[in-house]
Amino acid sequence: MRKGRLGAIGLGTGLVLAAVLAVGFGIAQAASGSAKATSPLQKACGGKIVVQTDWFPEPEHGALYQLAGTNGTLDAKRGRYTGQIGKTGVQLEIRSGGPFTGFQQPISQLYQDSSITIGYVTTDEAVQLSKKLPTVAIVAPLEFSPQILMWNPQKLSISRFQDIANSGAKVLVFEGGVWVDYLVSRGWVNKNQVDTSYDGSPTRFVASDGAIVQQGFATSEPYQYLHDIKQWGKPVKYLMIKNSGYVPYPQALAAKPDVVKSKRACFKLLVPLVQKAQVDFLAKPAAVNDKLVQIVDDMKTFWVLTKAGNAWNADQQRKLGLVQNGPNCTLGDFNMKRTQQLINLLKPIYTAKGLDTFDPNLKAAQIVTNEFINPKIGLKSKRCT
Repeated sequence: MRKGRLGAIGLGTGLVLAAVLAVGFGIAQAASGSAKATSPLQKACGGKIVVQTDWFPEPEHGALYQLAGTNGTLDAKRGRYTGQIGKTGVQLEIRSGGPFTGFQQPISQLYQDSSITIGYVTTDEAVQLSKKLPTVAIVAPLEFSPQILMWNPQKLSISRFQDIANSGAKVLVFEGGVWVDYLVSRGWVNKNQVDTSYDGSPTRFVASDGAIVQQGFATSEPYQYLHDIKQWGKPVKYLMIKNSGYVPYPQALAAKPDVVKSKRACFKLLVPLVQKAQVDFLAKPAAVNDKLVQIVDDMKTFWVLTKAGNAWNADQQRKLGLVQNGPNCTLGDFNMKRTQQLINLLKPIYTAKGLDTFDPNLKAAQIVTNEFINPKIGLKSKRCT
């Protein structure tokens, strides 16, 4: 994580804003007496773009819901929210993950359902499945993962990752989390501690009085467990996975390689809109955050969001530097050196496990691309004005 809190949020120049609006949101003017012309985005992308997310709607998905707008429609049973991208005539369908997809990874959904255009794929998953299910990420709304391991400080004495192994506590996580393999490889978690049956519910954490180590988000669970989960109602303590030296790009929007090729014109227009939507969301998150509460309430599941919790979440995204520019002044692009370092870190782990799903000769440029990024769109800070 880069140190320091971000200052005011906005685009680098007014010219960039004008260009993005003109390309993405402008309505082509029809000739007198004729029907409204097709927008550039609709011409390039068609009438609908489908995005598969990894979980219920939450502020970490703010860029997508900012892009879809707050006047969309919800299919609560299937966990799908659809709204129009500005006045382009293009519908953005955001599909929830978790129980709505049988807890499968979005990367698997991309290959099972051809109607999905792009999905959330972390770079470690992209490496792990680079031979079996190859993907190319086109933009990363989050620079760093909010992923944490948390526990009850009254039950477990943990202050660093090495203490997790020493505690002997069960480590409850979702199946498929590659970062767990990394922690095991470092000896910071024992393999026999790992329980991959987590389903996102607080039930087991509460039942054990927090005497287990459970995965979560720094932007969500610490607040929710204190304020929203009434059967708990006390602080938790946590370690951020990114502070272990494990720094994939989380929730990067990715597509199958053939889709990236066939939709090159679409992504050239769409990606800058995603970049700008993230900037706009963090500048004024209240409207989208309130809509997320409404959507989750209408879904009527165990997942809970509150207006206060969402406001805290967006603030934490800024405070913790989870959303920020890269080493340059651009939001959403990929650092190839960082990506290659992750690949190099993961290769021996996967080799030792005998996995045949990854490409042993993989290079960063095969799984991430900055081709569609607008380098002038980013967050304002002391370094970037």
